[in-house]
Amino acid sequence: MQGLRDNLPSEIITNTQWRRDLARFDNGVGTPRNIQNGRGFRVAYIDQMANNFQMTFAQFASTEAALAHYLRLKDIREGIEEENSIEDFPQPHALGRGLYGSVALFAVDEFFLEVLVERAPGTSANPTEAIARKALALLKTARS
Repeated sequence: MQGLRDNLPSEIITNTQWRRDLARFDNGVGTPRNIQNGRGFRVAYIDQMANNFQMTFAQFASTEAALAHYLRLKDIREGIEEENSIEDFPQPHALGRGLYGSVALFAVDEFFLEVLVERAPGTSANPTEAIARKALALLKTARS
């Protein structure tokens, strides 16, 4: 987890340019309170229109514990409308969209990943899938 945290990019390019929001948490990295029996961190990014997103990475002692956390978060998120809908995404995954944002949730072996895009409706194209792909690539690189 520390290697992943240390190698987070300062910017991510999707349909817009996102830069690390160092003011949002302590140096841009926060500790999620909802992770039980695991360890994790949350990182914030912002774009030039003040849209923002967060990525949460967590590692658990087992695949079962990561899956339990994934299921718990999936159950409390309203608007989860697509589950296991993108073939090249790890299974299980869930995507949800609401009036004020979007979420992507993943359980990958002993890891949990969440991408939460907080955006005003209609201000830009929904970047959740593109950001999720980048977050998954970061996790894959850190694990190899």
